[in-house]
Amino acid sequence: MADKNGLDFRGQVVLITGGGGAIGNQLALAFGERGANLVLVDADKGKLATTQAEVEALGRQTLTGMLDVRDSAAVEVFVGRAWGHFGAIDVLVNTAGIYDRGPSVEFTEERFDRVMDINLKGTWLMCQAVGRRMIARARGRIINYTSNAGIRGTPAQVAYNISKAGVISLTKCLAVEWAKTGVVVNAVSPGPTDTPLMAEPFANTAFRDALASKIPAGDLTPVDATIIPVLFLASSEASRWVLGQTLFADGGMSAT
Repeated sequence: MADKNGLDFRGQVVLITGGGGAIGNQLALAFGERGANLVLVDADKGKLATTQAEVEALGRQTLTGMLDVRDSAAVEVFVGRAWGHFGAIDVLVNTAGIYDRGPSVEFTEERFDRVMDINLKGTWLMCQAVGRRMIARARGRIINYTSNAGIRGTPAQVAYNISKAGVISLTKCLAVEWAKTGVVVNAVSPGPTDTPLMAEPFANTAFRDALASKIPAGDLTPVDATIIPVLFLASSEASRWVLGQTLFADGGMSAT
């Protein structure tokens, strides 16, 4: 069913990276419920298949692929395939990312590179491949997932925080550079969210409770907290004058 206020995506095609993840799954269903067809990529075949089945149960078309967003050649090939299959991509949502933490003096170069390559480089490569085609078409919306970690100093999260700060900067740079092309770029930022991505660190109850205590709203960010914000930013009608922004949906944590 299409929403009022421009949140109607009938006839549009939405590409979601990390489409099998907790947030990616809910985004796919939200867009599908509002009429969009979906292109879904993920590194987890089983979770990707689950999201695909749920979206197709809504009567929507899907195209899926296992994709390493760090691989520029693979990204280019897949985006070209998706564009050819549907004729265009109207919205790109980059949710793919990883979390890794550890004392900075012990954090290995290999771990640092992996976080940066997936969270920042992967987002950049997807923006580049899809954005190039959107620019040629003179329209499109891109929403990148970052984190309030990107504006905060946090012990033992040096690589993660830097990668998310980079996504915020990337979003601003592309938004300004592409402002007159018809391609609009924004970002959304949840706070700490209880998803499978965070299962290992949140198994430490003291760590989880310490994070929750820093959030004015009193608890971790719900998984669905950024769904409506993404729909808003994806709508050329609802958010037509919003670009280069990071919309924080983190229970006020970024305000502290």
